[in-house]
Amino acid sequence: MDFGWTPSQRAVRDRMCALGAEADAAAPDDRMRVLARGGALGLPIARDLGGEGLDLVTTALAYEGLGATLRDGGVLLAAGAHLFGVALLLARVGTPAQQRAWLPRMASGACMATVAATEAGAGSDVASVQARADRTDAGYRLTGEKRYVTWADRADVYLAIARDAGGRAGAAPARGLTALLVPRAEGEAAARVVPGPLLATAGLRGARLAPVTFAGCEVGQDTLLGRAGAGLAVFQIAMTYERALILAFRLGAMERALGEAVRFAREREIGGQAIARHQAVAHRLAQMKLRLETSRLLVYRAAWALDQGERGQAEAALAKWHAADSALAFALDDLRLRGGAGYLEESGLPSAVDDALGGGIHSGTSDVLATVVARWLGV
Repeated sequence: MDFGWTPSQRAVRDRMCALGAEADAAAPDDRMRVLARGGALGLPIARDLGGEGLDLVTTALAYEGLGATLRDGGVLLAAGAHLFGVALLLARVGTPAQQRAWLPRMASGACMATVAATEAGAGSDVASVQARADRTDAGYRLTGEKRYVTWADRADVYLAIARDAGGRAGAAPARGLTALLVPRAEGEAAARVVPGPLLATAGLRGARLAPVTFAGCEVGQDTLLGRAGAGLAVFQIAMTYERALILAFRLGAMERALGEAVRFAREREIGGQAIARHQAVAHRLAQMKLRLETSRLLVYRAAWALDQGERGQAEAALAKWHAADSALAFALDDLRLRGGAGYLEESGLPSAVDDALGGGIHSGTSDVLATVVARWLGV
């Protein structure tokens, strides 16, 4: 098994590190545009559809590079929801016409996409969603309210999961859930896709989470992803890509934080001796390194499995579960290492803890992911 990187892969990572630094220096509202301009939103999309055609292992490495220099975890989460949660799904299950219509614009960032699945009574249990997709002669009428939608007020298209409610004469009976790619059009149609006010989240503010209401939104048959009634299976594919790759940027963030922590431990002296000489401090740093490397292995293993055409659901669940838990423990250890100085907001470490807390919730909580893994084990 080869654990090395080719020169072209290292060049991609270096380019994304530079792009992340450029985005980090930009105003918060400009960061997504910087990422789009630098090609970060289309890396694994086929070249003939506007992307770079990279494999998912290299894409994960690219996002690790972004996370090494861009500290805004919220905007990286939104970029991941766009690319991994929607664009890769479209590349997998979309029709050729859908791919030609959407993917070049998604790859360039001209069209931003996001996932609209969670509801008040259907968070971890997506199968319980109550949003309705009533069939019409032209397609569907979508009605319902979604919660915690990433990039909600700036998205151009939403991957919406709704209950197939039938409706028109001669239509087949309702068959579970349906996945629709719902554009946020202009004029009267736009009034039927209504983002709510941004939520005051503890962290990941750059992700711009908000509710979205679909008020009898009329969409055509060409917005259907996969088969009618097979929306749960479609959503699971989207979540597999997202879980495998959404926290790849955390690898870079943890590596950056570890380097800063090691420098601090070497330079900070108490009683004329660097605190790095204390075994408790050295062990804490070693544990941070362990969390980083185990997370790396699981993320790249999941990306590799998907590149090989495997279903990858358990691998993706393990990667996201472990990386999220590791990032939180990592952030807490990083803060504790500094003592009182780390508890000050100006250190940036409390914000890092808040951001890491979100990783254990979005794209499937740790309990949901444990259930996925347990089912894979046959229990």
